[in-house]
Amino acid sequence: MIVTTPPQRVDVHTQDRDDAVAAVNRIVAHEARIDALAGHDLSLTFHSVSYGDLSALRLRMSGVHYTATAATMPAVFAGIYTDGLAAIRTSQGEQSLGPQDGLLYPEGLPSTADFRDTGQQFLVVPRSVAAELTGITDLRFRFGGPVSEAKRRFWVRTVGYLSEQLTIPDLVHPPLVVEQFLRQAVAAMLIVFPNTTMTEAYPPGPGRAEPSVVRRAMEFMETHADQPLSVTRIAAAAGVGPRGLQEAFRRHRSSTPMAQLRRIRLDRAHRELLAHDGTVERIARRWGFADPGRFAGYYREAYGRTPAQTLRSGTAP
Repeated sequence: MIVTTPPQRVDVHTQDRDDAVAAVNRIVAHEARIDALAGHDLSLTFHSVSYGDLSALRLRMSGVHYTATAATMPAVFAGIYTDGLAAIRTSQGEQSLGPQDGLLYPEGLPSTADFRDTGQQFLVVPRSVAAELTGITDLRFRFGGPVSEAKRRFWVRTVGYLSEQLTIPDLVHPPLVVEQFLRQAVAAMLIVFPNTTMTEAYPPGPGRAEPSVVRRAMEFMETHADQPLSVTRIAAAAGVGPRGLQEAFRRHRSSTPMAQLRRIRLDRAHRELLAHDGTVERIARRWGFADPGRFAGYYREAYGRTPAQTLRSGTAP
C-alpha cells in the first residue's frame, strides 16, 4: 500500500552500543553483538524513509564489528554495500561482500551476518506487494547477489538513484511518483536477483482474452489514472486474471497494461501543460514522472515537442 500522508522518517546518530542495536532493530528484529575495531571510534548512523510498502534505508557502522542473527526477514531486502566488508550466511547459501556488491534477502529467511566497518543502502518491499505489482502470484526470490556483472552495475545505479530520491530531506513525493519508484525497484529486483521468473516456465493464462477485457481495463485506468494502480487491481476490474490481462493487451494492443497507463497519464500531463496548470516539473511529478529527462523523452516521442514548448505556447502541436 502506498500512503498519501507524509512518509515516516527515522534518523539516528549514536556512539552508544545499546542505542545502535535498538536502531538496527527497527529494520529487522535480531540478536546482536557490537565491538569497536582496534584504533577506531565506534559510530552508527541510520536513516530510513518509508512510504507505506516502500522503504529506503541507509546505514553506516563506522569503526564497528557488528554480528547479528535474525530469525526472519520481514520483507524483501535488496541493496548494496558501500563500505567495509560483510559475510552473510543463510540456509540458501553464503555471501562475502565488499564495496559496490549487491545482495537480496528473501522475505521470511533466517540469517547470520558479520559486518566490519560497513555502509549499506537497501530498498525494502513486501513480497506480496511485488507479486501484486507484477501479477505473478507465485513470485519467490532466492538469497544471493546479482546474476551477472552487468546486472550488478545496473543495480548499483538503481539503488543509488532511488535511495537518493526517497531520502531527500523535507521532500514529500506524491503517490504516483512513489508508485513509479516502487515499480522501478521491483522491476530491477526481478532482472538482477535470482527468482522464480528466471527458473520456472511462465504458463499462459486459461482461455483466450477477448477485446472487451482490454476495453474494461482501459476504462478503469482512464477513471483511476490519478491513483496508484497495479496489474492485479486493473485485472480484477477487467474481470480477468493478471496473466490473462497481459495476454489481452499483447494480443489486441501489442502493448502492456502499464505502457497504456503511462500513455494515459502522459495525456493528462499534456492537458495540464496546455492549460498552464503549473510548472513542467510539478505537472510531471503530479502524474508520476519523477525523472524530468525521461518525462521529456516520453513527451517528445508522443507529441513531437518538449513539455516546455507546450507550456509556453499553450497550444496543441
